Amino acid sequence: MSNKQDIPLWVKGLTWFLRFVCGGLFIFSGFVKAVDPWGTVFKVEDYLAALDINLLPPLLKLFVFGLCAVEFIVGCFLVLGCYRKTCPWFAALIMCFMLPLSLWTAITNPVPDCGCFGDALHISNWLTFGKNIILSAGIIWLIKYNVRCLCLITPAFQWLAVLASGVFVLVIEIIGFYFQPLIDFRNYPVGEGLYAIGGGEEEDMPELRFIYEKNGEKREFPLDSLPEEDEDWKFIERYEVKGDKTSEKEEKDSKEKLHVYDIDSEEDLTNELRDYSGKELIIMIPKVREVSPATTWKLNSLWEWSEANDVRMIGVIAGNKEDIEIWEDLSMASYPIYVADDTSIEEAVRGNPGVIYMDDGKIIWKTSLSSIDIDDFTAPEIRGAASIFDRDNAMILRYCVFAYLIVMAFLIFISFTPRMARLLTGLASKRGIRHH
Repeated sequence: MSNKQDIPLWVKGLTWFLRFVCGGLFIFSGFVKAVDPWGTVFKVEDYLAALDINLLPPLLKLFVFGLCAVEFIVGCFLVLGCYRKTCPWFAALIMCFMLPLSLWTAITNPVPDCGCFGDALHISNWLTFGKNIILSAGIIWLIKYNVRCLCLITPAFQWLAVLASGVFVLVIEIIGFYFQPLIDFRNYPVGEGLYAIGGGEEEDMPELRFIYEKNGEKREFPLDSLPEEDEDWKFIERYEVKGDKTSEKEEKDSKEKLHVYDIDSEEDLTNELRDYSGKELIIMIPKVREVSPATTWKLNSLWEWSEANDVRMIGVIAGNKEDIEIWEDLSMASYPIYVADDTSIEEAVRGNPGVIYMDDGKIIWKTSLSSIDIDDFTAPEIRGAASIFDRDNAMILRYCVFAYLIVMAFLIFISFTPRMARLLTGLASKRGIRHH
């Protein structure tokens, strides 16, 4: 009976190739979603809305954190050959859920983008289904042959690889959730502007159209006739049109920057806000009904700080007029409030509320309100220099990745040390025999 390792070289080569391809896809998918957990939460909410499923927010966030971590860890272990029997079966279990889900998404198109690669890479729903078919085929191959190829980390140390991978992805998720994503894949990066160009120019501005769904029926609404939330209509997507035609460029441009409107007149004030020169603190609330009243103290403290330091502070809120009026009364807001599309707000900054600090029309930093320590922010020595709260996300990410790679490289090194020792001993023995 032949040894299980005694397999053709091409089988080993194909197995290693599929390890890298399948594992790489899982790593990429898990990492880009873990970097931006809020974006993943929003995408899962779209799926749940299409399926008419209500999930408590804490459970939803726990599910998202777990999904990203599992995808990333499974991908790493496929590449490294850890848990050679268990890992491919675990990946197959994931695909038993993802494959039919992607088929349903491709057929019914409940969301325009599957979200499998977060905001880092947008692919069509049918392409996603095709990708999952190929990925599933590769995993089936690995179920049979993965165990016949070498593992890079010996079983004795694989639990340390689980721990290191889990800590790494959890740190990335916490930073992305509590502060902002370490990699910003959206259209509002630091150093660029926030507002759309051309706002307020009626002859140049395309018309907004919104798609809502109710009881399986999808209907298109103009901006001035949006359904009320208590009518059970669920928002699906939006686009912009000029006349009766929508070009791909116009649809792309409509999602790139923020349009801001007056609450009462619904006049587009984008140009007016964009042309402001000076320091500016923008409070952005995509879901005003879900904001805790406890945040009003922190917001009013920021308002007092902005007044004392010659910084303009405004609020940009998504919601109908009634919701915003309730919020104004509850928060006793002294700062001006404008209205914008919730999707654009969620793209601009993560968090509910989120905070953007700008200087001369350029984004300096972004964060969630919950991450701001008011005592530090309003300290006398800070005064108008709020730009010091900017974080070097690229450096933080480099340190996290470097530390993780060092740990994994060390585990691989100590795993191969006994193998190298046995190899050298064997070579020495062969040389000794030859000498005799």
